[in-house]
Order: sequence, then structure tokens, then C-alpha cells
Amino acid sequence: MKVIVVGNGMASTALVEELIRQSGDIEIHVFGEERTLSYNRIHLADILSGKKLFSQIVINRWSYYEEHGVKLHIGEKVEKVLPWKKLLLTSDGKLYPYDKLVIATGSYPRVPPIKGMDKKGVFTFRSIKDVYGIMELARVSKRAVVIGGGLLGLECAKALKDIGLDVYLVHLFDVLMEQYIDKTASDMLKKSLEGFGIRVLLSKRTEEIVGEKKVSRVRFSDGEEIEADMVIIATGVVPNVDLAKNSGIKVDRGVLVNDFLETSEQDVYAIGDCIQHRGKTYGLLAPIMEQVKVCAKNLLYGNVERYEGSLSHAILKVAGVRLMSVGEIQEREGDEVILFKDGSRYRKAIVRDGKLVGAILLGDLAGSESLLDLVKTGKSVENIKPHFLIKDLIKEEVKLTFKPEDIVCNCNAVSYGRILEAIKSGAKTVEDIQALTKASTSCGGCMPTIESILKEHVKVRPAKVNKVEEYKRSKHPFEVNLREKLEVWAREHGDWQRVPEEDREYGLKWYGIFYRKATPGYFMVRIRITHGKLNADQARVIAYLSKKFGRNQVDLTSREQIQLRWIELKDLPEVLSAIERVGLTTLQTGMDNVRNITGDPLSGLAEDSIIDTIPISKRITEIFLGKRQYADLPRKFNLGLVGSKTDSINCRYNDLCFYLAKKDNIYGFNVYAGGKIGSGGPVEALDLNIFVLPYEAIDITKAVLEIYSDMGSREDRTKNRLYFLIEELGVEGFRGEIERRLLRNLWRKGEDLVERAGERTGIIRQKNGLYAVSLMVPAGIFTGEDLERLAYLSRKYGSGEIRLSVYQNIYLVNIPEEHLEELLSDPIFNKYPTSASPYLTGLIACQGSETCAFGVIENKPDALRLAGYLSQKMPIHLPLRMHWSGCAKGCGQHGAGDLGFVGTKVKINGEVKLAVDIFLKGKKVQTIPLEDLEGRIESLIKQVLESS
Repeated sequence: MKVIVVGNGMASTALVEELIRQSGDIEIHVFGEERTLSYNRIHLADILSGKKLFSQIVINRWSYYEEHGVKLHIGEKVEKVLPWKKLLLTSDGKLYPYDKLVIATGSYPRVPPIKGMDKKGVFTFRSIKDVYGIMELARVSKRAVVIGGGLLGLECAKALKDIGLDVYLVHLFDVLMEQYIDKTASDMLKKSLEGFGIRVLLSKRTEEIVGEKKVSRVRFSDGEEIEADMVIIATGVVPNVDLAKNSGIKVDRGVLVNDFLETSEQDVYAIGDCIQHRGKTYGLLAPIMEQVKVCAKNLLYGNVERYEGSLSHAILKVAGVRLMSVGEIQEREGDEVILFKDGSRYRKAIVRDGKLVGAILLGDLAGSESLLDLVKTGKSVENIKPHFLIKDLIKEEVKLTFKPEDIVCNCNAVSYGRILEAIKSGAKTVEDIQALTKASTSCGGCMPTIESILKEHVKVRPAKVNKVEEYKRSKHPFEVNLREKLEVWAREHGDWQRVPEEDREYGLKWYGIFYRKATPGYFMVRIRITHGKLNADQARVIAYLSKKFGRNQVDLTSREQIQLRWIELKDLPEVLSAIERVGLTTLQTGMDNVRNITGDPLSGLAEDSIIDTIPISKRITEIFLGKRQYADLPRKFNLGLVGSKTDSINCRYNDLCFYLAKKDNIYGFNVYAGGKIGSGGPVEALDLNIFVLPYEAIDITKAVLEIYSDMGSREDRTKNRLYFLIEELGVEGFRGEIERRLLRNLWRKGEDLVERAGERTGIIRQKNGLYAVSLMVPAGIFTGEDLERLAYLSRKYGSGEIRLSVYQNIYLVNIPEEHLEELLSDPIFNKYPTSASPYLTGLIACQGSETCAFGVIENKPDALRLAGYLSQKMPIHLPLRMHWSGCAKGCGQHGAGDLGFVGTKVKINGEVKLAVDIFLKGKKVQTIPLEDLEGRIESLIKQVLESS
């Protein structure tokens, strides 16, 4: 038998799963107009807020359909059904025969008659395409107006607030979610929303969306106007009956079906949001799951089972607040109403003729299953009222009394017995239960019950977590808005000692603010400069801040960033505000975040630059920056991209590295992962045997971050970098996990095209005929005055652009040839020449003990002293990369250099002396006291040169 299902939403997917469960001996075809796999629409707001990736809400992967022989017709629109011929006609003119057909076309957004709906910036909120459009505009918007106070409107408003927009929620009625709750619950929900910073306007009719081509304001019927950058329409849905109407199938508000879920045409059935049964339409998942079971049996065995309709109930999570609504929520004359209200919790029960006919639970869903059962079964509550409404709020250890057939997850019709089977097969966590049964993957209301079942049946030793994880769980800096607290601390007392120690040591680093014990009373601010690209205005502001607050010091870092030191607490708000006004940020430059993305400083300009990686870096940064999901990794995450034949960033010592490559005459990247310097010693990134096109680097990054966040260890912080996860899974297993989350197979690696490593120096001809000029800045020691001068020179002679390098040097770019002589005559080049000894050109040195409590040695002075000595004593012409780290944490990338130096101490004749561990091409070879370094280093230099 050949069954065709038209529609590829949640109802369609559930039906296919049920047909496969009941009988594998049928041919199934699924047609979906959207060009994606079926996904859980309930979690669209999580995509918008950044809490989930699209792959996390996809219901079944391609492999599921392939394994069960289901043919997916993605992106094929069905125009008409010809029931008398048992044929289906698609928009491109193809005909498909069927034995039985199911219409599961769902619903589409209800759009109210508002003027100006054609303006750019107006969206509905129903599909993943809608969400992506909203996300794109949200990045450049400040205020959003959400029209509609139902579930979708509330979820959308909360998600937009979470990503930093000013949000207004506008509703036509005086009660939010009027289908599910009463005025009291609505007032409590409104208060919760306003607590999040969402402004709620009730009894407000939207009349017009104002603007020339783009949204600028929203006008209401009372004459009031609100400025807005975007408007989201979330005013409910209507059944999609278009296909049925085109096919001559009877419709009213929905596609009319009988108790067998059969339409007016024989062998044509319908389920889901699109149907009308006994005068009712349904827009919730629980009724759909009941329809699916009936429809599957009738398709397979003839019309053997009747659908009697569904009890109207919803178990939802609305803007973070739990809600259950079942049956009748508005009392009639003669009904008995039982109420309970306690802070954020509200309960209402309507009793009629001794039976519970409806209930509302808000804030705490304890006992929701028993209340739902009372409404469904119609059992008398005379002997248990009124305490039946609140008995489950008493926090007692109550043993579960489920029967195997009892339903735990109403949305997905998952029984207690199925959950026990999953536990027997190895499930130990809620995530395991979700994967094996789909319980709690929809509204999530049954999650507390599942947790209780796991607690009773699974004895697992709780995982150990480190202090940082404990801090993040108790008060993640983004959730408690530590930035606002910083403003208060700075304004009210300005005393750094009044800042709670854990916030000072951990939390402020999420905002790029580092308290350094080596400089008591002062903070360091690290500025994120994506790909090292800086404009003249930004440079001038940093220079100003350095001179005013930071003792005229500017640190150029080994990740193409700038650090300002000696900042007092009282001055931090002004410093941060000034940085942000010129389009820069300090956000997520420390702790368990994606750190600054590095790339060739002459990307897009140098003649050997094949792929300009700057746009890719910016796009990836937009995706993770400020998102809670990407600000809670097991440890820091470094990412580098090389689109040139010169690797000037030591790319393969990053957690994720995209390396210029070619496959089948197409340029792209080979992908390496797991590189690190600290956490147990240097390791070069592992070859994942993956080739991607330039734009695919974005999807790979998202998938890898998702895997690392989900599966990375959160125990010992010395063993929870990405490398250790890859080591645990194996390269094949890790690549397979990437493919599983991307829902496709990846190309195997191409030919690496990177030819050399190190820094470019001197006057460098660009592809566009202009020139780049390097300034050698030994050990990255720079000043605010000099940065101010460079900003002036970049604008006078070039394009107003400055680029920073991993080797702590600087480039002025886009200089016309006729300006070179005048530029190079500027006195700043006496201080920072365009070229220097190879010992200085390839030098990296992080902060040492002077300003960093972790530093064992002074480091920068030591590095400069040795480079100066070697330049005089042993001059060379070949490039030589000497990388210095003040301690084993490896900020100076010692493992990536030809020679690496790490500050340490040794005991000689009972005396403790400062020393360095020496690394040769990433391998430790010996330890030398600092006082003996010059005399013993020459043989190692010869060894490096001989191996080059």
C-alpha cells in the first residue's frame, strides 16, 4: 500500500512514526513545501533567543527516513489532489499515484487588517524562515513591537528581550492568553513579563504600521504611536485549507472530517491544525497525537477506530513561566470555584456537579497529571475538595504510583511503561529519555515528573563540578546582569574591595574586565577586535582612554586584541561606554567563551590571500556574541581562520582551525580541531578530514560549539578543553557527531595550500596595487600616544584602517605608492621600524609577573633581552619564531613557535632560581636558569636553523 502525507510538520512526522511502528510493510511518501526537515515549532523562540540551534529542534534526521524507506519530497508544493483518479499533482506538474492520502497541511498565521503590513521589517512568527528573518534584522535594531498576546506572542517577546532589544507586547484584549487563563492569571503573567523588562499594552488595537519603505512607528486606534525598528505579528493561526479547497474536498473553518478522520473524499484523511471535527479545530499538540494514533490504524486496517474529539488542555512554558490550562476556565452560574494564590503561584479549579471540569495552574505544575486525570475521567471530587488543588504543593517525598499504561507526557503520548523501558535500555538522564521517547521535548511540562521517575529508578553518582561551573549555575553573569551591578558598584562607592570576590575573580571576565592581584586596586580591560581589524576612530578612542585612565600603556596581545591596564573601578563604566560607542566591545574576552577570532591581518589584501576570512569572522562573532548559549562552554574556545598561503596566526594551535585548501579546483578550508597550548602542554590541532566551502565554516563552527557545550567535561578544568573531548570520542566519532548535527555528510579533506608560517614585514604590495606597511612592536609594548599618531597616519595616507597581528605588530594598509615616502619619514618609524632582526620579527611575549599574578618571570623584558643579545651575537637572515609564555598557561603560544620559552623555577644547590622550560617545535627539551640562558641558547638556535 502506498500512503502519501501532504505536509511535513509535527503532525505529519508523528503519523509517519506511528505508521512505521505499527507496520513496516507500506510505502510512505511525505511532501513538504518548506525546504527543511520537520522541526518542533514549539522551540522557535529558543532559536530566536540563541538557546538552541536549528539542528536541536529537527525531529528526525535524514538517516531515519532512509532506514525506514520513507521518501521525502522536500520543497515540493502539492497543488491539487484528484481523488477520483487517486493522483496528486505538484506545482511543477508532476503526478504521483496513491492508495491512501493524508492532508496534514497545518495552519498559517492569522494576519489582522492593519495598514502598512507591506513595510520592510514586518514579520509573522510561524516558521524557521520567519525566525531567521527576524534574527537578521534584530542585529541592527533597537526596538521591536510584538502584536499578539497569545503563546507565540509572549514567547517571541521574551526571546527578543533576551537578545537585547527593547520590546513592547501589544494585545487587543484585556487578558493575555485569554483562551487558556483568566484575568488573575493574566495579571500575574503580565507582571512576570514586565519583570523581564517587556512593556505590555493591553486593550490596544493596532491601526497602522508607519514608515516609508521600512517600519518606523506603530500607530494605535487611540492615536498613540510607538517608534519601532521591527514588528512581529503573532495573532494566532488559521487552518490551512487551501489544498482541500483546490481539490474539491469539503471545508468550513477547517478541512471537514468524520470520526474516522476521513474527509468528504474516500481514502483521503486529514489530521492536525488543518482539520475541523464535530465543529471544533485544534491548535495544540496533545490532540494531534491522539488523532495520529486513530488515523494510523484506519489507514492500515480500514476504518476501525473512531476519534471522539480531545479535551481542550495545554501544558506550556510561557516566557519562562509554567502553565497548565485544562477544560473550562471560566465559571458558570452555580459552579463552585476553588482558588489558591501564593506569590508567583496561582491555582484555580472549577467544580460542577461534584466533578472537576476545568483548572488553571500557573508557576508550579506539581500535581498537574492528577488534575488532568480528574477532568478526563469525570471522577467525583466531593470527598477530596478543596485540598486536591494544593496537596501536591506540599514538598514531601511521595513514591510514584503510576501504572505502565499511564501517560506521563501528554504532548507526545509517552507512557510510564515506555519511560521505564528507556531506563532499562540505559537512559540515565532527562536528555536520554528525550532522545529515546520524545517525552518532554514539546512543552516540557512533564519534565519534573520524568526527573522524579529517574530519581526513583536510576542511581547515578552526581557529577563533580568545579568552582567556576558552580558559579555559572548559581548566577551566570548574563542572567544576573553583572554589567548593571558594575555600574552600581562604580557609582556608589568605587571601592574594588566591595565587589564580591567571586564576581571579581570570575564574573566580570565575561565582560572583559580582569582584576589582577599583581596590580591591587586596578583592573585590566581586554577589547575584542575581530580579526585584528581596527579603524582610525576606534584607535583614537582607545588611545584617549589609555592616556586618561591607563598610564598611556597599550598592550598588543597574541590574539590581535588590545588590553588597557591600570583602570580603577570608578572609571570602568566610562571606559566601557566609550569603547562601545565606536562599535567595539569587551564582551566575552575572558572565561568560558569563544575568544577573539584571529586571522591573517592582511586577509583580502596580500597577494597570497585567496579567501578573505574577515567577513566570515564577523558573521561567526555576530552569532555567538552576547548569547547565553555560547557563554557557558566548559572552557575557553579559540578559533582561527587562514585564507592565505601564509599562516601568520599559528592557526593549528586553536581549538578550531580553518586552513586554506583546495578540492576539485574549488577553494575552501580543511578543518582541524583540538589545538591548545596550556592544559597539559601544547598539542597541534587534529586533522578532522573535512573540507568545507568558505560559507560552510559558519555552520561547522556552530555545530562544534554545540557539541562542545553539550558533551565537554565540566569537572577538572585542566582537562576540559575541546582536545580532551575529541580524544574521548576519537576523530571519526567527533566528525560523525558534526555530521549528525548538520544533518548531512561532509566532504573529506582537500589539499592544504598553506606554504609558510610567520609574519610579513616591510613594505608589502597588495592585490589592489596599494601597499601595506608594517610596524615592528617588540613584545607588543605600545603607547596611547603612538596609537593616536597611527590613527592620524592611517587616515592621512591610507584608508583609515589599522590591522593588528598575532605577533603583536601593526600594519597600516591601503597606502598609495606616491604616499609611501612621506609616510615612512614620520618619526614613529624610528621607534617602530618596518622590519627588524628575525629574532624580533617572530617574537611573541605575553604579560609577565609585573602585571599578571600567574607570571613566574617578567617575560617581556626577558624576551627582549635575549632577542637583542642574539641579534648582536648570532645574526641570521632566516625567519625564527621565538614565543614566550610567562607561565604554563601559554598565553604567549610557546608551543607554536620554533623555540618556546615558559617561565618556571628550578632548585640548584638548594637555591630556587627563575628559569625557563625550552620547547623545540612544541616539544619540551630542557630547563635553563634565566641567568644562564644567553650562554646556552646558541646550540638550540643552530638546531632549529638546521631543521628549517
